[in-house]
Amino acid sequence: MKQDAENDDWRDDDPDLLENSGLSKLFVSRLRKAFFRRLSDFDGMSDADILREPGVSSRILKAIRAEQARRTDLEPRSSSPS
Repeated sequence: MKQDAENDDWRDDDPDLLENSGLSKLFVSRLRKAFFRRLSDFDGMSDADILREPGVSSRILKAIRAEQARRTDLEPRSSSPS
């Protein structure tokens, strides 16, 4: 039995999925209803663009930006030769 095609490339432990981020369940639920699935869906979007999305409030926007900053801080930094 084949799963939905949209779920084929997802891993349950993928840190980019909204469910695996530090966002509250309420925020994840609202974002999923607006058809967002990953934190990276917001990459390249301005705050104004995000706030124009249905069901997104300033509290959700702040939480998204905080999680993106946390994720960026946790990513390994490549050392460049000087």
